[in-house]
Amino acid sequence: MSQYCRTCKKLQGVQKHMKPSKHNCSNHKDSSANMESVGAYKIFERSQSSHQLLYTDYYGDGDSKTYETVKDIYNDTTINKLECIGHIQKRVGSRLRKLKNKTPSVRGKGKLTDKFIDKLQNYYGIAIRSNVGNFENMQRTDISAFYHCCSSSRQLMHGQCPEGKESWCRYQRHQETSPGKKYIETSTGLPKSVINSVKSVYLELCDQSLLEKCLHGKT
Repeated sequence: MSQYCRTCKKLQGVQKHMKPSKHNCSNHKDSSANMESVGAYKIFERSQSSHQLLYTDYYGDGDSKTYETVKDIYNDTTINKLECIGHIQKRVGSRLRKLKNKTPSVRGKGKLTDKFIDKLQNYYGIAIRSNVGNFENMQRTDISAFYHCCSSSRQLMHGQCPEGKESWCRYQRHQETSPGKKYIETSTGLPKSVINSVKSVYLELCDQSLLEKCLHGKT
């Protein structure tokens, strides 16, 4: 879908005495903001005539407006709204950057930086993709990843990380392979005061109602 049609533009230059060629323009005539909703409706509307089937799942980016246009299109058949895991992962970054911009006390060197936000966002996404279909493991891994990233030499926070030499956590692997040896934490982590501010925002994205919509692992 587009608001610009190359063929229509070309036909505008055809002289009046010449018969313009037939052109079935699928150009979008409404606003750009409405384009996604109209496009989604067209896709669902033609599913029966084109493919003899009903779509039961809608994978979205959090935009409820588009979902509202298609959720009852089949009358008695309910369409499930599922989240795009790529957009949910990016939501971690946008929420934390919003917190950083609004709260001077959490930003600055050694605190909540863009690099640290990217790290948290990356770990969050890996936790979802590594635990498709298993809500308990997905939520547990997301939460443990938060404390893992916040851990520092001042305060080790790897208690919730998976144990064993196959663990993704370096601390837990060290405990298994080098018992009795002191573990040296290289990450600077976050100060305790900043952790308390960031934790409430991050844990909102570990909510059951949200993660259950990501169990499919699709984008």
